[in-house]
Amino acid sequence: MAITKLELAKIIDATSMANTATKADMDELVALCKKYGFGHAVGIQCYIPYLIDQLRGTQTKVVGAAGGRGSDDLVDCIPQALANIGLGCGEIESRMSLNFFRSGMYDEIVKATRAIKNAVGDIVYKVIIEAPVLTDDEIRTACDLIVDGGADYIKSATGTMGATTVHHIEVMSAANKGRAKLKAAGGIRTIETIESMLDLGVTRFGIGLKSAVAILDGMQA
Repeated sequence: MAITKLELAKIIDATSMANTATKADMDELVALCKKYGFGHAVGIQCYIPYLIDQLRGTQTKVVGAAGGRGSDDLVDCIPQALANIGLGCGEIESRMSLNFFRSGMYDEIVKATRAIKNAVGDIVYKVIIEAPVLTDDEIRTACDLIVDGGADYIKSATGTMGATTVHHIEVMSAANKGRAKLKAAGGIRTIETIESMLDLGVTRFGIGLKSAVAILDGMQA
């Protein structure tokens, strides 16, 4: 699927998540979001209030977290999600518990997903499954669990556990059957990959800031 530079920017979550990220890194994220018109910005949790303040009045929303590693308890995830919404985050993301998943504790994953979605209400809620560390069968199971929990989006990966491939998205798309929206993230570097994933039903992309800028700069229009 062909897409224009402006259209693509609007469906990119520009990400700056280095553990050592400074305020200067967040200033760069803000400046480039304003320059390119990225739809969403993803930064380190401690800078969320700053990002929201700096991007106020722009078309860029800030994505907030509900837990960080997927091993967080609901007693921590839900308050964090609500706090981020209170600050002004336009969307919430969490990571599926690989601990529960590897233990076959599927009901716990559905319960957690549903509890967070119920807590955030109409706010868009995305769940990361870390497809790069899952088999195809596991990806299919994970997609079913996240759909059963009522999440708005299934997100392929964080990028910290491997890159998302077109094959991962093929499996996710076939398993999802349009029941939730798809977000591809992690190691996406080329417009060709993006176009292939768009053809498979992806409607959002999480891309590191420098890679996102390089992709857009390489497009003609």
